[in-house]
Amino acid sequence: MQPVHEWQQRLHQHLSTSLRAKLSFFLSLMLTMIMLVAAFGVFRFIESIEQEGWAGRQREAAQNAVRTIDDFLRRIEDTLALVGALSAEQVATSPELLPTVLERAPAWIEIVRVTRDGRVIAKATRDRLLLGDLVTIPMANWFQQARAGQRYFGPLSVTFNSEPYIIVAVPANDGGVVAGRLRMNLLWETVAAIRFGRTGQAYIVDDQGVIIAHADPQLALNYTSIGNRPEFREFPPDGFQRFYINLLGEETLGVALNIPTTPWRLIAEIPESEATELSTRSGIIFTISLILSGFVILLATNYLLDRFTFRILAELRRGAERIGSGDLSQPLPVPQEREVAQVASAFNTMMHQLRARNAEIVRQTESLKAEVRERRRIEQELIRARDAAEAASRAKSTFLATMSHELRTPLTAIIGYSQLLEQLVDKGIYETVAHDVSRIRAAGNHLLTLINDILDISKIEAGRMTVSAEYADVADLVRNAVNTVLPQMEKNHNRLQLNCPSDIGMLNSDATKVRQALINLLSNAAKFTENGTVTLTVTRYEDEGRLWFRFTVADTGIGIPPDKIDKLFKAFSQIDDSPTRKYGGTGLGLALSQRLCELVGGRITVQSTVGVGSVFTIEVPAHLSLPTPVSSDHSLDRSGADEHMVSEAADNPTIPISQAIILVIDDDPTIGELFNRLIPKTEAYVVVAHTGAEGLRLATDLIPELIVLDMNLPDLHGIEVLARLCEDPTLAKIPIVVLTIDDQAQRGLTFAVSEYLVKPVAPDKLIQVVQQHCRRTPNEATDYILIVEDNQALAEMVARTLHTAGWHTEVVSDGEAGLIAVRSKPPGLILLDYLLPKLDGLQFLEALRADPVGRDIPVILMTARDLSADERQQLASSVNAILSKAHFDIEQIVVSIRDILQTKSTIISN
Repeated sequence: MQPVHEWQQRLHQHLSTSLRAKLSFFLSLMLTMIMLVAAFGVFRFIESIEQEGWAGRQREAAQNAVRTIDDFLRRIEDTLALVGALSAEQVATSPELLPTVLERAPAWIEIVRVTRDGRVIAKATRDRLLLGDLVTIPMANWFQQARAGQRYFGPLSVTFNSEPYIIVAVPANDGGVVAGRLRMNLLWETVAAIRFGRTGQAYIVDDQGVIIAHADPQLALNYTSIGNRPEFREFPPDGFQRFYINLLGEETLGVALNIPTTPWRLIAEIPESEATELSTRSGIIFTISLILSGFVILLATNYLLDRFTFRILAELRRGAERIGSGDLSQPLPVPQEREVAQVASAFNTMMHQLRARNAEIVRQTESLKAEVRERRRIEQELIRARDAAEAASRAKSTFLATMSHELRTPLTAIIGYSQLLEQLVDKGIYETVAHDVSRIRAAGNHLLTLINDILDISKIEAGRMTVSAEYADVADLVRNAVNTVLPQMEKNHNRLQLNCPSDIGMLNSDATKVRQALINLLSNAAKFTENGTVTLTVTRYEDEGRLWFRFTVADTGIGIPPDKIDKLFKAFSQIDDSPTRKYGGTGLGLALSQRLCELVGGRITVQSTVGVGSVFTIEVPAHLSLPTPVSSDHSLDRSGADEHMVSEAADNPTIPISQAIILVIDDDPTIGELFNRLIPKTEAYVVVAHTGAEGLRLATDLIPELIVLDMNLPDLHGIEVLARLCEDPTLAKIPIVVLTIDDQAQRGLTFAVSEYLVKPVAPDKLIQVVQQHCRRTPNEATDYILIVEDNQALAEMVARTLHTAGWHTEVVSDGEAGLIAVRSKPPGLILLDYLLPKLDGLQFLEALRADPVGRDIPVILMTARDLSADERQQLASSVNAILSKAHFDIEQIVVSIRDILQTKSTIISN
């Protein structure tokens, strides 16, 4: 085996490396395939011709054999028919008739004549009687079938005292039967005489496939059956040739034919080897001839390949070796053959071109070296410029982050003082300066907004802006944003259309960032539209199994040129940045909105036509994917609720939180005016809602001391509003005064109310009801509020505001002094700054909660920093509310204090 394996390896290596070997191998393979196909085709052609010849001869011989047997059977059948033509009396009176028939017809062994009732009237036999001695003739099959008018051919019978026979019966003219035993030896001899070719033979089977006549009598004597073989079951007796394995297990070519007037079938067979002998011999001779011819063709082809191909390839190889060594001076010789001459000429042309290109490459190499040196110099300059730009960016971010606290603190004091002055003016003090003070507050708010935008952009670029998920009602979020931009809409005389279902759904995302982005879009629409319409449409949809909210802001403003749209979302960039531009702004609004939307997984798109208007669309997912959602404890972060209160205050900018609040829910404006004129502002403040839905929202947000409810409202019936108020645990204990136009209407109410007033309301009755159900009670939960703030101006402003609202205050400037004040005189509530000298806010809280005296004192934390979710979680158990100085509002402080002290008072009373 080892030499054979080595020889195979050498052959494979030779074929894989030698073109001559490959061509010779594939040429030999192709010639071999062609010769095999040709030999097979010739063989099949000769075989088909030979089979057709055998088919004709074999079919003809079988038909002749069938005619011979049919003639034999007809002659013997005529003998019985002759006897059957005689009447029973004639046969009975001629006893010598049947013996004479037997003598003249040697094929018969026995003949009997039977009447129609089965009685034998004449009989004759060569050996012993079988049919004539039967006592059960009427029951025999041959009698019944012949009696019915049909010929009968029985099966082969072999007995020990008689030679093989079959019973044949025919009907007689008088209704009787003539039957006889037919000697089978004669039929066997007839079949044995049938020959096909040298070794072909025939045999007869009955309708069950049992051999009744064969050249080999033993097969018939043994009742051999082919009933389950294909030559009997599958091949019809149609005289056509078929190949099969015969009874003896030999490949056979055979035909089958029915023998007329009998249920028998003749099958003629010839061995396949004899039938295909000529085609096999011819195929062998033709194949040998093709092999010899192919070998001669292969030798001639190899000579031609060597003469006209491999010699030229050898010349090309030597030329390539010279080129590889660098010698381009010796061209190849050009032969006479045209195709090969073209290859040699092309090779020589290539050598000439290579010489020219080598010189060009040398020249270009020197030029590339100089260019590479210049590029490296430029690259170094670019790297230095990039480093300088990155350093400038870092410096900008550092500057903005450092200045944020210093800028926000004085701005917060300015805004707080303006609010304080507005409250004083509302009480009738300093009336001449109210207009100027409102301008101071508006300017301060605007400046603070610009600073916050710059800081937000800086935090986003630095990757420090975080998001926190919280649940927010989308309808409330949209209402907040709309209330914020309403003054700007009115300033440019624009109409705001809001399309937002009240049950649009809940948003589990950073609602503050979504609200800020929406406010920016609405502000832009209001600024760039005059005497037009701004439409806000809110919808929700599903995309790939995820719920989304879509906020579409469409305006009829100036529009945006197509070539300017790409500048919309770039920070510090505006469409019109010329010195004489009409519209102001920093160019941060849209850039900030886009990045805020991206932080919560959303996007902003825009479509605009100059002179027609613009459509900005915000799309945000309903659920923000965050690893750790922010706690839903409302006492931890009141920023959402506080901003909501601020937006409500936009409609009622001078709500004095220190006074009692009366909520009037009535669509008649005269009722609200009546309450405002009759109720002194020193006793209570009146808030008017013109619809039931607005009244329910204001009741939840303001928690008034008294609710006055009209029963006929444009959107909700008074009974439904009353039912919702009673279902809310926080509103159920508020006194409710119902206004009706019929004093009998109260009988239909099933809810408990405090009072009924019938329109028109008498002024003295109105004042009496208000004084009865809206009586101010002193706050006993606390004696004073401790303010821990190191900024003197801010601390003074907060203290004066709380004093005006009715609370006593004390101020300390550091954490240690605050702890000393708590231990000496525990306050009812603490306002705590986050950044303090000596002890910061976190250290103060840790020491306060460790002391039993300060463990239960409510704390409101004020900070200029944006706390992370982890920091808020850390502060959750220590503070009652967190207020951001970035969006500082003195009213927010008052609302938070009022809510916390109310909650504490309720707990104490319970």
